[in-house]
Amino acid sequence: MGRRLDPAVGAAQLMAGSELRIGGGRLKGRRLTTPNGPDVRPTSARAREALFNRLNNGGYGLDGASALTGARVADLCCGTGALAFEALSQGASAASLVEKDPQTLNLARRNAEALGVAAECRFVVAYLPSGLARALGGETFDLVFIDPPYAQPIAAELLSGLLGHGLLASGALVSVEISAKASLELPTGYKLLNERKYGAAKLLLLTPDLYPMPAIAGVAGF
Repeated sequence: MGRRLDPAVGAAQLMAGSELRIGGGRLKGRRLTTPNGPDVRPTSARAREALFNRLNNGGYGLDGASALTGARVADLCCGTGALAFEALSQGASAASLVEKDPQTLNLARRNAEALGVAAECRFVVAYLPSGLARALGGETFDLVFIDPPYAQPIAAELLSGLLGHGLLASGALVSVEISAKASLELPTGYKLLNERKYGAAKLLLLTPDLYPMPAIAGVAGF
């Protein structure tokens, strides 16, 4: 997740930015490079840890297993690619990373190459939400991350598009990050599973309510 880069930011600046680390799985501790400046806003480490704990231990996978195991992932407005790479590290099988800015997507691609997961990734430049079907068409996804810029409230349109274009697999999960001060009116066809605030961010975990979810008993929120 992240934000669009200023076109004036050069490659040297891109590689000189702050660093994130993968929090769990086979790539735990590996670094991700982010650019200098305020234009990319990765999800906080606390929020990422809580989200992936929920995905692993929330009972949403087959027979109550991790929802990440073998998951086909889409990371919309991917920024650095941190969420997609965390998912791959913790058991996902493939990831499609979508970003409107080619320079930002190139940073995500370089991160994937440095981590050794580029072969498990597909990188797509697309303006969202209008380019959603073109970017993801022909596939269905088990897990989708949505984190548009806080100033661009397009999450509801993306949610509608995912259902309208048949892009979600049975039992799919959708994680949405918006500003903690914002609200999100869910489109018809979704059920809210969990909602939490982490500093300036609010995370919502959703599932299409027309698809069956595995039975969940005694599971705490994230």
